[in-house]
Amino acid sequence: MNTLGLIHTFCKVVQCANFTAAAKAMGVSAAAVSKQVSLLEAELGVLLLHRTTRQVALTEIGETYYREVQKVLLALEEADSIIAAVKDEPTGLLRVKSSRYFAEHFIMPRLPHFMANYPKITLDIQIAEHIPHLLEEDLDVVFGMSAQVASNSIQKKITSTRYVFCASPHYLSLHGSPMQPADLAKHQYITHTMREPNDLWKFPTGETVYLKPVLYLNDAHAMRECAIKGLGIVALHHYQVADALASGDLIKILPSCHMPQIPVFLYYHPGRYMQPKIKAWIEFMCQNQAEEI
Repeated sequence: MNTLGLIHTFCKVVQCANFTAAAKAMGVSAAAVSKQVSLLEAELGVLLLHRTTRQVALTEIGETYYREVQKVLLALEEADSIIAAVKDEPTGLLRVKSSRYFAEHFIMPRLPHFMANYPKITLDIQIAEHIPHLLEEDLDVVFGMSAQVASNSIQKKITSTRYVFCASPHYLSLHGSPMQPADLAKHQYITHTMREPNDLWKFPTGETVYLKPVLYLNDAHAMRECAIKGLGIVALHHYQVADALASGDLIKILPSCHMPQIPVFLYYHPGRYMQPKIKAWIEFMCQNQAEEI
């Protein structure tokens, strides 16, 4: 295998964190992957990876090498993009990462129409709660995030949303309904482990309220379900609880207190937008989006 092929294998091992997962992703044996990385190390004369039975970790020189070859691979991909852009019909593998709720409510309903319009695009849609890194995770588009993905990425506003405080009827019957923001501090609060800060809220009234979380979760759906089961008050984006509010499973708290709008973005790497498959996805998914969800 040529050096470029060895580099691709090395990068896949780093991204997958072990040889077995990398081999599965590449459709080869773990032994073949291990051999290719060893060949690259022998060619360079340095150790790139620390190996254990369960996972691999980059050495110090391995971290530097990985960072630099990623730049080279991106440059090659962009060169290929220039050629691909000449073609009229979008084609190839499109890698998208989205938050769970945005995928369920805004991507999945549009997929049949998109796939019918672009039959030569193969989609790899990954659902995640964490804020991804476009380049390190080898993504084309990050969809439906309200936090900045990367400083060098391009962001495009899709829509906007607001935080809503809500709780189940059962919880409110036991603990009472807060009448003003300061009352929230007296209640059981369910929060997200990635929210920063996760115990403080600033309200349009000018009040700053410190809450006391009784439950930390790393998944918005789990937060919602715990609130429905009466475990406490939760603050989630409106679109994440809209159906539960409509059905009565959750009740909006402080309905006259309107939290500020939060823009929801998609992100893409500036060098990749010219690819027809990415351009098609962005334009299609941004069509007819509501101003606020």
